[in-house]
Amino acid sequence: MEWLPPFLIPMSQPAPVTEGAADVPDGLFWALAGPTAVGWLLTYVLAIRQAVLDGRVGIPAYMVAVNFAWEFSLTFVLEQTPTQRQINFFWLLFNSVLLYQALRLGPRDYPAHSPRVLRWTLAGVLVWASLVVVAGANEFHDRDGMYTGMIIQVPLSASFLLLLKRRGSSTGQSLHIAVAKLVGSVFAGLTAFVLYPSHHLLQVLVPTYVALDIAYVVLLRRTMRREGRPPWALRWAAAVPGTPAESVAAGAGTGPARGAGARSDDAAA
Repeated sequence: MEWLPPFLIPMSQPAPVTEGAADVPDGLFWALAGPTAVGWLLTYVLAIRQAVLDGRVGIPAYMVAVNFAWEFSLTFVLEQTPTQRQINFFWLLFNSVLLYQALRLGPRDYPAHSPRVLRWTLAGVLVWASLVVVAGANEFHDRDGMYTGMIIQVPLSASFLLLLKRRGSSTGQSLHIAVAKLVGSVFAGLTAFVLYPSHHLLQVLVPTYVALDIAYVVLLRRTMRREGRPPWALRWAAAVPGTPAESVAAGAGTGPARGAGARSDDAAA
């Protein structure tokens, strides 16, 4: 093999994954971890609210199952840092509602499959993701879920773009959800950079999912403007393919969303 050119990058010594978290002042840690926790909590609550208003899941159904698996596994199954376990527990409470909504409303996004098939596949994804999270976090000695969390973030962010394309409308979505998720994700990435400055995989994953989140915010806003939907309206009947134009126009502005039970909640993971 001497005819091959020399490699460009030597293997790290020691492996970056073996290097523990940096010693970060508590003030700096919470300045980054606090907005992460709040941003994702807002994402969850806003997604729950939007699903109630529109009758469609606010977070892609299969990624709800993956998120639930991550939070449950790293709260109750595998050893984690006490701080991260507590944050995970509060996220898990709200994600339990999202999982219920995914089981109940998820079939509307997959008309080619029966509700029973979708629910069984959701259960299968949840079990498989739990095994991967436990095995992966243990393999990386990932005591704060940083590696597994950032790996999950990439398909999660991509799934929002696919959801927008599949529905062809802003139904079940809002800029509030998109921005809250972006804020939570950005601060999660900053937390990772501060705690693990030598972990290069994180330096690839974070910009990837942040770019996807920004693309989603931009495309969702364009979709809403095309529908005539005020970007920051909390209550509006989103345009659905096949809906008569006059119904959409009637829903624009401050009119209540589909159904008389429109109500407002808080924020959301």
